[in-house]
Amino acid sequence: MATEQQIQAECVLWFHNTYPAERGMLHANNNNSVNRIAGNVAKSMGVVAGVSDLELIASGCIIFIEMKTQTGVQSAEQMAFALKVQARGHMYVIIRSVQEFKTLIQGIYGTR
Repeated sequence: MATEQQIQAECVLWFHNTYPAERGMLHANNNNSVNRIAGNVAKSMGVVAGVSDLELIASGCIIFIEMKTQTGVQSAEQMAFALKVQARGHMYVIIRSVQEFKTLIQGIYGTR
């Protein structure tokens, strides 16, 4: 089974190659630190626990994308973030496979 990181990397690469005019509109949030020191530095620079893995700035909307494996579950912080995002009228989705990601993106930009 693929890890969340592997799924995310494949999704980002596919988006980058399939929609080159949209490069930069899909970006990652660096919210996974390698150790406590790096985590404290990141926190001091504005990294917040629970924020989605990816954000897509599409025409007229921002979509927050959380990557999970087939068995992955959201943390309490991720659930709270999702509720805040949705309360503000934005879309929050959990993606568990590259195909789910492609379906989401093709629904927004069309099939290529």
